[in-house]
Amino acid sequence: MAASMLCLFAFAATATAGEWRALVIGIDAYRHVSPLKGAVNDARDIAETLTAAGVQDLTTLFDDDASRAAILTSWQELVARSGPDDVLVLSYAGHGAQEAEWLEGSEEDGLDEVFLLAGFDVSAPGNGERLRDDDIAAMLRAAGQRRVMVIADSCHSGTMTRSIDPRVTRLGTRLIGLPPFENDVLRSAPVHPVLVETNSEDLQELPNVIYVGATVDGQVIPELMIGGEPRGALSWAFARGVEGRADLDRDGGISMAELSRFLQETVRVATEGRQSPSLSVGGDSRAAVLPRVEDTFLEGRVYELTLSASADAARPILENLATLHSGRLKIAGSENADLFWDVEEGDVLTKFGDVVLRGQAQNADRFANVVTKWVLLSDLYALSRDVQPIEGKLQPSVGHIPEGAAFKVGLTSDEGGYMTVFALEADGTMRLLAPDKRADPLGKDSLLDADKPYGLNLRAALPFGADHIILVRSNKPMVQLVGVLSALDGKALSPELLPSLLKLIRTAASGIGIAGVYTQPAG
Repeated sequence: MAASMLCLFAFAATATAGEWRALVIGIDAYRHVSPLKGAVNDARDIAETLTAAGVQDLTTLFDDDASRAAILTSWQELVARSGPDDVLVLSYAGHGAQEAEWLEGSEEDGLDEVFLLAGFDVSAPGNGERLRDDDIAAMLRAAGQRRVMVIADSCHSGTMTRSIDPRVTRLGTRLIGLPPFENDVLRSAPVHPVLVETNSEDLQELPNVIYVGATVDGQVIPELMIGGEPRGALSWAFARGVEGRADLDRDGGISMAELSRFLQETVRVATEGRQSPSLSVGGDSRAAVLPRVEDTFLEGRVYELTLSASADAARPILENLATLHSGRLKIAGSENADLFWDVEEGDVLTKFGDVVLRGQAQNADRFANVVTKWVLLSDLYALSRDVQPIEGKLQPSVGHIPEGAAFKVGLTSDEGGYMTVFALEADGTMRLLAPDKRADPLGKDSLLDADKPYGLNLRAALPFGADHIILVRSNKPMVQLVGVLSALDGKALSPELLPSLLKLIRTAASGIGIAGVYTQPAG
């Protein structure tokens, strides 16, 4: 069975519509391993979204209620209530892990993937409170040919794509390392009836299976603050997608291609490139279509950015910024603030532990410029979820890029049109990149070809921290927007200009792509 088994959602692509039924699991309150903070939030969000999409038969199991016996029995009962054309949903948010494979040679890496439940302990009898990948496989087989969607927001191995600055207190990750079990109670426990049907067939070979991983192999999934709540990025993005944002062509249904594009970019952007989901679609399931909640995406959600500082003396500065950006900023404690100002060092850090401006935020004005940049960036992130997302890629994709090192940014749109490209530098300076009238007086650079990456070859230089490249795609030339950006080129953005600038972008944009680049001094 493939290593990505547990980070997936799957269902068959039959044309007949049936009823949707769901089992939604979320576990924060682990008794013997490190607890989480956002898994139950994820489960509640998914349950509420599925209910809004029309799911009436929905069972939720949170924390201690999500025991191995309860999950297996609830799934068995869900299958028994369902008809052959129904869609079954199995959603899990919580810790993942790996253990030595039970059958030698059955896994390429010699390891089985595992979901850990609330009562799990490495010692017996607690080590029986887990679900192995073979258990999940048997549960899906018990559903027969019914369509099954499995949403799993956990991970099983890997490392962070960038190091985390110790000045920031981060939330946990959904990964637990396991020692070998001395007395594994599952090896001698009676087999639950829902797990009886087993065979060696690889689930990825079934025509009714779609795998979507919360992350690619080798990345650890961090919990993060979204809208003031601890969350998992995949669950959050999935719920927003089913609300309607993943219906990119607005035809009332969400195709697998639309879901893939939406999740890839939404998760990548939400985690500032620290997490990249994976998707594998097999057989006839490419034609599958998800329903969506009607029109709620148009309501929009305004998330307030949170600020904190290392010195109490900086609080009046934070209060002034919160007033200046009314409704967009609030002051928080140092733990998990979106932006943390290390006043003594002149650094600005994010909740992910990234230094987004290094050594240059020595006074209130320079910190204010960084804050203004991130307010606009937050609005652009939200807008990118409401229009067509544009794929952004960075090479190299792992780690901070040292001073003087070359890197490449690529932005790929699935549709052609006109484009405007600009950078928001680490210190808040805006740079217009395309169209560039000096380098391209004929304006050819403003045309965007479908499926052809727009590439930038750059080198890391001052100011060090986080630079963001933004590509705006439109169906017609963006003369007014280009004029405004030309006037702002090389300047820090003014808070008073943000509403009108965002309105121009919102009016023009049919698609938005954002790529973040993290740089640091050499050595």
